[in-house]
Amino acid sequence: MSMLLIINPGSRAGRSAHRHEFWCAELRRRGVSFEIIRTVGPGHAREVARTQTGHDMVVAVGGDGTINEVLDGLLLSARVELTMGVLYAGTSPDFCRFHGIPTEPNAALEVLLAGQVCAVDAVRIEYRGEDGEPLTGHFGCSCSVGMGAAVASVSNRLRPRLGDALGTGAAVLRALATQPPVDLQLTVDDDRVELPRTNHLMVLKNPHIASGLRLDLGLETADGRLCVVAVHGRSPLGLLRLLPGFYSGRAAEAEGVFSRLCERVTIRAEGRADIEFDGDPHGRLHAEVSILPGALRLQCATSRRAK
Repeated sequence: MSMLLIINPGSRAGRSAHRHEFWCAELRRRGVSFEIIRTVGPGHAREVARTQTGHDMVVAVGGDGTINEVLDGLLLSARVELTMGVLYAGTSPDFCRFHGIPTEPNAALEVLLAGQVCAVDAVRIEYRGEDGEPLTGHFGCSCSVGMGAAVASVSNRLRPRLGDALGTGAAVLRALATQPPVDLQLTVDDDRVELPRTNHLMVLKNPHIASGLRLDLGLETADGRLCVVAVHGRSPLGLLRLLPGFYSGRAAEAEGVFSRLCERVTIRAEGRADIEFDGDPHGRLHAEVSILPGALRLQCATSRRAK
């Protein structure tokens, strides 16, 4: 087997170089054939994964942003035979938590070399760029509108200085105080839904949102389902009261929170509304989000092998 390691040298604010060196040294010691490409900026991992040739497995070496770019690039390449691996070197391992991939360096390497290929779900999103041009992307965790996009933008700046949990928490509090609501119109599968004054909307494949935030939704890695969750019509104080539910996982059960399992959702807004997916701002509405059942070949722990 030949591997391509796409390494983000800036993961953990550049503090993960010792992990990269350990993994590369171990792969050499074990006689594994591999190539290294180090990313130089946003979008580079996606383009490398989309255009690479000559390898059986493409390995994301970095955090959730790097994982998402590699996943997106592989699915855009339409090369269904390729396997994706993960060596985690980030700060908030939401993708790894959901898919049972260890984050401890030795255990992660053992799964990469001796795990099983699992066919897991991924998500396609069609959205608008800053100039209104139609764009297509993919993700493995979640996308959000409203507060989520604001939190992603601010937390990415704060985490290198404050750490994962504190940086995300500060970004959430800032968004609670400053992010205005937006009127949304959804089509969830075939049902039309009006959500006036939406504070926060998420379409999730992964119940782990970020830095300990989560929603207990009954989702599995290969069940062919998404969940759309929306909080609307709440004051800043009402949002603050709901916040503990995002740490306990019970927020979707709160009164007035819209939650529905689905396979696809279309989201439109009155006026501009930004969108993020898998932790990074990307563009704006409107957007069409749809599940891709079993679309990603992912190297997982043996016990997580897809049936």
